[in-house]
Amino acid sequence: MLNKSVKITLSALCWAFLSQNIFAKDLDPLSPAELSQAVSLAAPEQTTQLAARSAAQAPAVAHELELLLVERRPVDKEQPGKRLADVYSYDYRNDETIHSIVDLNTQERLETERVQNLQLPLTANELARASKLIFNDAEQLSQIQTEYKRITGQTLLKPEQLEVKAFVFTTDTLPEGLNAASQHCGIQRCAQVLLYTHDSVVFEISPIVNLSAGLVTQNISF
Repeated sequence: MLNKSVKITLSALCWAFLSQNIFAKDLDPLSPAELSQAVSLAAPEQTTQLAARSAAQAPAVAHELELLLVERRPVDKEQPGKRLADVYSYDYRNDETIHSIVDLNTQERLETERVQNLQLPLTANELARASKLIFNDAEQLSQIQTEYKRITGQTLLKPEQLEVKAFVFTTDTLPEGLNAASQHCGIQRCAQVLLYTHDSVVFEISPIVNLSAGLVTQNISF
């Protein structure tokens, strides 16, 4: 038969185990269903747009709204089981980042704010658009072909011969050496594109693409 101190110890251990699992569950990331619910609550019009978007649409054309990020929002320990979500979208019509907080328990949008000069990381769709804009620009394509020839000795015939990465570009990233067209980056949504060969040789030119305006503004040389 267990003595009183052993019973107390076991009770404490059980409570610690249960508490740990309760709080761990409360920190679970959003499920696919919750992610979908969060977007629907934050921006019903964007849900319709996402459903209508197809692979056949030209990625060089900016969508009015671009879903940037959906993530679980931390809650106070006093609210176990509370599940909130932060939803971030970019409104290309006004060049604003839209941040909404939604309550997945009550199915409510709690608040929404629009902010300029807040640029979250690029989406895969925006990366595809940036790449499309580069290869659709005759002057830019000529420079890329010249650089590819210099590095590989071969002729660049199609975009698939290159590897492409991109990240958000703002004027404070490179305050000097920007032309007038690139000065809007930060207020407008821009990408700096890194090009390299399949064997990881990086190009010495890096295009700046203004996704809001739909054009390549300049090249940065390394």
